[in-house]
Amino acid sequence: MNATLILVNTTFLGGNISVGVNRQLIETRSDIEKSYAKQLSQWSRKWNEFLDKGPEYGTTQAAWRSVLTEADKLCELHTEVAEKLMTNVYLQIKQWNKENYHKTMINFRESKDKEDNFRRAQKPWMKRYQKVILAKKEYHASCKQEKSTANQENNAKGDPSIPVEQVKKLGEKLQKCRTDVENAREKYTAALHDLNSYNPKYIEEMTFVFNECQEMERRRLMFFKQMLFGIHHCLDLSQDHRFAEIYRQFYQQINCADCEKDLRWWSNIYGAGMSMNWPEFEEYSPELHNITKSKKTNFGSNEGITITSIKHSRDSSYASNSSDHMVPSGPYISAETADDHYADSTNTNSTSATTTSTTTTTTTTTTTTTYDEVKAADGKNPFGDPDGEDWEDEDMTLVDDNRPGVPVRALYDYHETAQDELTFKAGER
Repeated sequence: MNATLILVNTTFLGGNISVGVNRQLIETRSDIEKSYAKQLSQWSRKWNEFLDKGPEYGTTQAAWRSVLTEADKLCELHTEVAEKLMTNVYLQIKQWNKENYHKTMINFRESKDKEDNFRRAQKPWMKRYQKVILAKKEYHASCKQEKSTANQENNAKGDPSIPVEQVKKLGEKLQKCRTDVENAREKYTAALHDLNSYNPKYIEEMTFVFNECQEMERRRLMFFKQMLFGIHHCLDLSQDHRFAEIYRQFYQQINCADCEKDLRWWSNIYGAGMSMNWPEFEEYSPELHNITKSKKTNFGSNEGITITSIKHSRDSSYASNSSDHMVPSGPYISAETADDHYADSTNTNSTSATTTSTTTTTTTTTTTTTYDEVKAADGKNPFGDPDGEDWEDEDMTLVDDNRPGVPVRALYDYHETAQDELTFKAGER
């Protein structure tokens, strides 16, 4: 009986322990897959940054990057493996354990049920067995008493000092003990016969309960086998067509590396094959001789205001107002554009800030411009000569083609510093 209960408890407790260990095993493997995927991603990110900033180029760079692409795709697969292990296997085991092992305060309900079934099957047999044990004890006690009485009788018969009457009583007692032994033997034999006759029934009932336990264990083992196949399905990437595709593309990308193509590209961009920009012949233009040496800045058209004179001056009047007003980005401005903006500024009631901004970006404040002002507006010397010619060595006078002037408005006060300059106040036209 005790052995049966131990077997039941061992089976159920062992099965429950195995379920818990299996869940822990799967969870640990899932963490390993996640960690591996994370390391692949970090590794790929690190070396992608190197390729983005490094010296490799062309098809060779693409081949290098294919190694990292393989890591990224493999990262996705192993992340998916980790998720499948937890959703397809771990959760099923957890649910199965919940349905088949109902924990009580002391033990499992299923274990207690099987123990009760075994007790019920054993109870009739145990009653007969207890009768056999009791009859056996009585029989053995009777035999012992008979043997002791027989020894006393033999001793009394050999001792002449013992009265005959006492010896006679010992003989009667011995006879009674022999009768008791015979009765105890019959009772013991009957109890054994009854027990043995019940053994087939006992075996049948105990086997039935045992088979129930075996059936539960069979379900557990079959479920574990199914879950192990599930683990195999999650981990076996060779059965996933995407896994084979990763390495097929990996091989093709490396195979596409072409050193000759990379060398041609390098030559065309940085070497002998790069495009050239050789100096070309430029015809002399007396009117724009000096101006064409700098970059022209056009505002809407190719025509601009003719500069009548340019004088090198160290006057700081422009600098004193540069923080409050914008200046043109170069020495040219379209006459048509200036007329349009001037008309708009006189016909529209706008704020002073808007008027000032419009006038500033589209008009010229004076008919004379100093060299320092032009240099500050353009950010570099607009009349710089790459051959090292000095501006002052050239003729400073430009030809006036008698075109009509453009109305302008002064943005700040200015006092003439030379005879060919004008003095004006802010707001004058």
